Amino acid sequence: MLAGAALLLACGDRSAPTAAPPFTPPPPPEIGRFPTLQIATTAGAPIASRDTYVTGSWRLVTADSVVEQQGTLDIRGRGNTTWLIMPKKPYRVRLTAAAPLLGMPSNRHWALLANYADKTLVRNDLVFDLGRRLGFAWTPRSGFVHLELNGRYDGLYQLTEHIRVDPQRVNVPELRVGDTSAAMVSGGYLLEVDELRGEAFCWDAPRSAMPLCAKSPETLLDAAWAPQRAYITGYVRDLEEALFGPAFADPVRGYAQYLDVPSAVDYLLLNELVRNVDGNLRRSTYLTKPRGGKLTFGPLWDYDIALGNVNYDNGDRTDGWHILPAPWFARLWQDPAFQQRVKLRWQQIRGDGTLAGWRAHAMRRWDYMQDGQRRNFTRWPILNTWVWPNRVVTGSYDGEVAAMLAWWDARVSWMDAQLRL
Repeated sequence: MLAGAALLLACGDRSAPTAAPPFTPPPPPEIGRFPTLQIATTAGAPIASRDTYVTGSWRLVTADSVVEQQGTLDIRGRGNTTWLIMPKKPYRVRLTAAAPLLGMPSNRHWALLANYADKTLVRNDLVFDLGRRLGFAWTPRSGFVHLELNGRYDGLYQLTEHIRVDPQRVNVPELRVGDTSAAMVSGGYLLEVDELRGEAFCWDAPRSAMPLCAKSPETLLDAAWAPQRAYITGYVRDLEEALFGPAFADPVRGYAQYLDVPSAVDYLLLNELVRNVDGNLRRSTYLTKPRGGKLTFGPLWDYDIALGNVNYDNGDRTDGWHILPAPWFARLWQDPAFQQRVKLRWQQIRGDGTLAGWRAHAMRRWDYMQDGQRRNFTRWPILNTWVWPNRVVTGSYDGEVAAMLAWWDARVSWMDAQLRL
C-alpha cells in the first residue's frame, strides 16, 4: 500500500519539509494503556541542569490508578540537542533504591526519553527491537509512561534502561584500579564514539582520528589508572595498525584478531537500514571490550532522528550508503570476505523473516500508541509544525507513521539491490 508513497518521499525536496503522501489507515487498534510516572522534586525545584541532580520522590501508577511502586530519587537533564533546544525535556533518573520498573530488571539508573522530534514516538523503541532481532548482546529495554512532573502532565515518555556496565545490561567485568595483570587489564571497557567528547577521558584513534571516550571505567584519566588507560588506547592503536596495514584481510594477522566481526556486520547493516546520521562513527556509537575478548560493536542508542526523520547530511535519502564511508567500514569493505559476510547476513535476515517480522511489529506499534499519542500531542500540539530536523510534516500521527514505513520500504528495496550475492 505504501510503494508509491515511498517514491514520493525519496524524491522530495530535501531543503524543507514536504507534504506527506496519502496513506491507508491501520486496522482497528489494540490500544495500549500506559502507566503514569509521577515525579515530585523537593520543594518543586526546577530541573535546570544536565550536571546537577535534584532530589525528589516518585510513584508509578497503573492505568487503573493503582500505585504500583514508589520511592525517592535524584533527577537531572540529559541529552545534547534534545536538552538544549527541545521544550519537552529528556531526563536521567537515579533511584535511591533499585526497582524493577515496567517488568525490567531491577536497577537504580534509568533514562526518560522525550522523543520530541520523533512524532511517531517509537523510532528508538523500534530500532531497539530490531537490535534484539539481530541478536546484539544487549539492547536497552524500555516501556512507555505518561509523565507527571510536579503535578503537571508533560507527555508520553519512553522509560529506558540506561547504558552502563552491569550484569543485566552491558555485561562485561567492572574493572578495578588493581586489575593490572595481563589477564585482568584486558576488560571490561565501555567506549563511546563521541565527537562532542562528553567524558573525562577521550582520545582520537591514531589512524582514523575517530573520537573515542571512556564511559567505563570513567576514571581512566586518573594517574592510578594509567595501566588500564595504556591498555585500551594501545588496543585501539593495534587494531587500527592491523586494519590499515597491508595484511589487513588476513584472518590471523589482520583486523579479525582484534575486532568482533559479526557485531561489525550487524552494526553496519542496522545503521544503514535506518540511515542513522550519527552512526557513521561520529556520535552515539558504543563499543565494548570484554575481558579476554575482542572489541565489539554495541549496545545501540539514540535513533529518534533515524528512519527518515532528518533533513540534513542526506539522512532523508533512501538510496546511497551512509555508514559505509566511515574510515573503519570503508577499509573493511575492501576485504572481499567482509563484503561476503555482509551480503550473506543480509540474505539471511531477508529470508528468515527478521525484517518482515520487524515491519509487522511496527504496524502493531502504530495501533498500540494511539491513545497515548493523542494525550501527548494534546500537551505538545506539534503535528502541524516543523520541528528540527524533521524531513516531513504530515499533520497527523497516522501520517507520521505511514511516512516512516514508506521510507523504510524504499530503503530496504535499495539495499536489496546492493547486497545481492
